[in-house]
Amino acid sequence: MNDIETEADVALFVERFYARVRQDDELGHIFDDVAHVNWPEHLPRITAFWSTMLLNSGTYAGNPMRAHLDLALKTPLRPEHFDHWLLLFSQTLTDTFSGPRTDEARQRAHGIAAVIQSRLYSTGLLAVDAA
Repeated sequence: MNDIETEADVALFVERFYARVRQDDELGHIFDDVAHVNWPEHLPRITAFWSTMLLNSGTYAGNPMRAHLDLALKTPLRPEHFDHWLLLFSQTLTDTFSGPRTDEARQRAHGIAAVIQSRLYSTGLLAVDAA
């Protein structure tokens, strides 16, 4: 398997990953029924995000935190959702690519998920069960 090297590689990964997410029993409804994601608009935007993260393309302009804050106002987001998202992300990477940039994508996804959860928690929007 090749590593992630081009924007076409990023686009392939993003398409495969979100196809998997949409079919997932835990996450699919959040994207389709709650967030009502406009997929023809979202896929190029998220491809630009990951292209900027991994290839330094500079093609992404946006505020991913805002989208997650808005979503958390519509439905409870839990740490388990992020864990499952990361599992699907990692599985899709493993099925599609291999190499240092692939490893970097996995590490960046974990870091991004941690930052988003921290921000949601600090604003009281991360749904955590009291022990």
